[in-house]
Amino acid sequence: MITAAACQEAAERYKALSTDPGISASRASLLKNIAKSFAGLATQLDRLAALTRDEGRRSVNGPPSVSRP
Repeated sequence: MITAAACQEAAERYKALSTDPGISASRASLLKNIAKSFAGLATQLDRLAALTRDEGRRSVNGPPSVSRP
């Protein structure tokens, strides 16, 4: 499975490619959009990893206790 770090690296590469002065504005725009997509995917994968960790802790520790008056 692709990692958040790999997505972030891809985003940086595509963003760098988009700044090449020898490419058309259309190509630059597409490369920037691809970079944004990879950056967004990296964020989502980070969030998923955090949620997975949190859910794992809850299952080990049991549900949080609720105090009642």
